[in-house]
Amino acid sequence: MQPKFLLIVIAPRGVIIRDTPRPQSEGGTQLRTVAVGKSLDCYDIHNIGGVPYGRLVPQKPGTTEWLRIKEADGTQPLVDVIELEDSGTDSSLAKAITLLAKALMHEQ
Repeated sequence: MQPKFLLIVIAPRGVIIRDTPRPQSEGGTQLRTVAVGKSLDCYDIHNIGGVPYGRLVPQKPGTTEWLRIKEADGTQPLVDVIELEDSGTDSSLAKAITLLAKALMHEQ
């Protein structure tokens, strides 16, 4: 699965990465903090309980990492969200392989 977004931390105090998309008061465990200016790859952005959270590409495979996109009041963004363009590389490669396979089948 490829990341769909690049998140750049703009909150002066940085951001907290948690294991679930919920605050500490609701059971979310802090995994690490990320300083202002750092960038993070993100698979999806989900609205959970009226709060946008990004599901990050985790540092350790097999774990999940979540980041709150905006402050608790929903007005101040914590990160800049940049949507990554789908280069179509995978689909172009798949099309080329399919065409090559068809061409080889016709030669036999």
